[in-house]
Amino acid sequence: MRVFDTVESRIERMGEGVGVLFPVEYEMLAGFDAEFSAAAEGDELIFMIKPRVEPVAREAVDAIWRDLRVLFSKVADIGEKAPWGEIEIVWESPHAYEDKVPIAASEVVKHRHLVASFEKEEYYIDKEDIRKGIHDTMTKLCELAALRLGFRDKLFALAFGQAVGNHYSHGSCVYGMYDVVCEIFREEFVKVDDDRFWSLTSPTAQEAVRAAYERIRHISEHPEEYKKEKARVQAKWGFPLKPG
Repeated sequence: MRVFDTVESRIERMGEGVGVLFPVEYEMLAGFDAEFSAAAEGDELIFMIKPRVEPVAREAVDAIWRDLRVLFSKVADIGEKAPWGEIEIVWESPHAYEDKVPIAASEVVKHRHLVASFEKEEYYIDKEDIRKGIHDTMTKLCELAALRLGFRDKLFALAFGQAVGNHYSHGSCVYGMYDVVCEIFREEFVKVDDDRFWSLTSPTAQEAVRAAYERIRHISEHPEEYKKEKARVQAKWGFPLKPG
């Protein structure tokens, strides 16, 4: 167990029970079920509280997947349920992974708190910040969904998924082929839907995704077309693309 935060706190009587006052930074965990343990270490009494965040994270992933199923419905059916055999809930997601796709519960919990605060108008929160706050989770789920859209090339499928996730959360792509696919996706998408805060379940967004998919699927199966598009995007941006 790694301790990453230590603060002064108070234990107080609250109604019929006793509560520990956490700093306001932990407000996002308010309302969660938790497991409480008491232990002794030498002469010290130690309390351990484990918030049950995994059920909330799974619920959020399932909700996003249902919306993605609607978003990609003009292309293919990605399935009713999220592919849990390929997903692992962790507290913080590593930068690299080999087996299951790690979804960060910390990001999902924070996003849940931002959305709730935005809806209650408790304080000013920018819509863009809300979308950026779920960027890693959204991108990974879009990549998993894109693998079910019929691309012959896995890298193009992942690039397309990342393009969808990045466009939704106002992020940027990584390098090389991903940059090209992201730019083409953005170009094709905004021709149909130029709303910066488009909804995953919007009929217009569904058509925009279909149009972008058809264009990117075409260049994925025609290498010469991809080379031309890469040169065009590079000329448009005015600097060489990173290799990839």
